[in-house]
Amino acid sequence: MQTIQITAIQVIQAMLAPALGISAVGLLLLGLSNRYSTIVNRIRLLNDEKRRYVRMLAEGRSLEYADNVRFQSVARQTEGLLMRSRLVRNALLAMQTAIALFVITSLAIGLSLFSDSELVRAAALVSFLTGMAAVLVGILFAGIEIRRSHKIVLLEVRSED
Repeated sequence: MQTIQITAIQVIQAMLAPALGISAVGLLLLGLSNRYSTIVNRIRLLNDEKRRYVRMLAEGRSLEYADNVRFQSVARQTEGLLMRSRLVRNALLAMQTAIALFVITSLAIGLSLFSDSELVRAAALVSFLTGMAAVLVGILFAGIEIRRSHKIVLLEVRSED
């Protein structure tokens, strides 16, 4: 009977390990979600500004030099922000996939308590390793996005000169 209790405790401990991964990835998701919202809001603001310039042109008014430079800068920034939004979206999807895989890992570990199947044990290991790979992919997308964000800031600063 004691062997069953030790095994059950070990299984519970093993099931909690992926839960820690879920918590860690959840924090990353929170930051990425905020970044995604900020980028989308910035795109909306730039599109509003772009529409004002287009409306001025449609009314037959010409843009002053500074307005024309800003209009071109808005177009370049919007294009860059759209790329950044795709990168953050991909990072978010990778992180959400990782969470799903960590949940599957916990379930497979729990099932291994009731089954002597090597397939169930292998599924737990494969799902955990795949989840970790998904976290890595998400971090890589986030890193690329951070690098691109600097380029957008440079566009903004240079357009003000």
